[in-house]
Amino acid sequence: MRVLLINTNRFKQPVPVIPIGMCFVAAATEKAGHQVKFLDLCFSLKPEKEISNVIESFKPDVVGLGIRNIDDASGYNLNFFLNDVRDKIINPLKKIYQGTIVLGGPSIGINAEEILNFFDLGYAIKGDGEEAFLEFLDNINSNRSLSKTGGLVIRKNNKIITDNAPKFVKDLNCIPFSNPQKYFDLTPYKLYKSPLLIQTKRGCALKCTYCTYNRIEGNEYRLKDPENIVNELEKLVSITGINKIEFVDSTFNIPLDHAKNILKIIIRKKLKLKLSTLGINPGAIDEEFADLLKKSGFVSISVALESCSDTTLKTLGKNFKVDNIFRTAGILHRKRIPVQWFLLLGAPGETEQTLFETFKNVKKIASPWDLINIGVGIRVYNGAPIANDLKKKNPGCTDDNFFKPFSYNPNNISLDKINFLTKIEFFKQHNILLFHERTKLPLFFRYLFTKFFPDQPVWKLYLIKRLIAKIFGVLFIKRFLFNKKNKSN
Repeated sequence: MRVLLINTNRFKQPVPVIPIGMCFVAAATEKAGHQVKFLDLCFSLKPEKEISNVIESFKPDVVGLGIRNIDDASGYNLNFFLNDVRDKIINPLKKIYQGTIVLGGPSIGINAEEILNFFDLGYAIKGDGEEAFLEFLDNINSNRSLSKTGGLVIRKNNKIITDNAPKFVKDLNCIPFSNPQKYFDLTPYKLYKSPLLIQTKRGCALKCTYCTYNRIEGNEYRLKDPENIVNELEKLVSITGINKIEFVDSTFNIPLDHAKNILKIIIRKKLKLKLSTLGINPGAIDEEFADLLKKSGFVSISVALESCSDTTLKTLGKNFKVDNIFRTAGILHRKRIPVQWFLLLGAPGETEQTLFETFKNVKKIASPWDLINIGVGIRVYNGAPIANDLKKKNPGCTDDNFFKPFSYNPNNISLDKINFLTKIEFFKQHNILLFHERTKLPLFFRYLFTKFFPDQPVWKLYLIKRLIAKIFGVLFIKRFLFNKKNKSN
């Protein structure tokens, strides 16, 4: 069959994301004998025209669309993505193509029914796509019933008639090697210095109250063999010329031994890489792991604190305490590893006292050259423990399973108050970034920074910009004007 895969993600902050998940699906589909065409619309100025051209020239039997994110996950001043996807991609596609359209991607694992309704489409696949999508294609090609296809959600006559459980790939080592450069032009991603994304496992056994990883990937770890991971990484670097790598697991360092083994192999192979990772858990770091981070080539890590108050860490379902955070900070600073510390303010039980405790502690934890990345408010997603708790207490709190923007509001402090107090800290310190303000760094300055400081993470450029503003009194003036405006209100 002729299969067209379309990457619909057009969000580019902080950097454009290379759609590696869809590349895995493309590789598995090709290996099964289907003809695959990949349309990446991330940088498209005229997506409608590109869609029209590829439909006319390729004449696909099936079109699969990847829906990565519903929004930017901010709990304050949220940016909803799907209006743009519907108006510039889905609707133009439906006007010229009457064949089978199926949706996939992380968002489908959260709100499959609501997304199908929003786009007025008939099929979506939850969970891993590599096997489920092939099953879907085989059933279509053989004119068999689709009703038992793993992970498939079917909408007919404005109603969901089938909603199957996700189909997860048990052995990730069986997924074919995928080279994104084979499917689309990597040049614009290289200009933005986007990293290659490496997934070492799927699933998550943690129980964070705001998180949907358990719903999207399952609540058990499915580990990929460390040797296979590094061999594929080495091959990708050789093919693409990109040596900037980001590990994108939900939590890279759990299980800790698995992460250590990967880093030991990278060191053994003497690979010259610039590594980073999201979601480091401060409850699972030791001296050996930090040494391995340093020796393997990590230029930046992101530590998911979310809070520096034991009260809110508990309500967030975290498996660590403030003492663990201080211990982790000490280890990482001794190794001189650049760190982004992530905070998520507005948890259940949040108060002015817990906020001030967090601000006080994070000042001690973060060095002046670390970045404190703050999100104000928790975006509630369907299937997260916090969403289930809200529906249990008040079944009428949502009429769309939290599909449209829905922020958690703590009982003892408003999100506006949290934002106000956070803004004050923002003007005091040069190393704070407010996620919902969506600060952008011009491409030209990114390019110059990475050219002259290749071993430094791009977010250091933001720190330099803010430090200059502080030295010349700009932050002080902005703080004065902010206080004056709020007093007059």
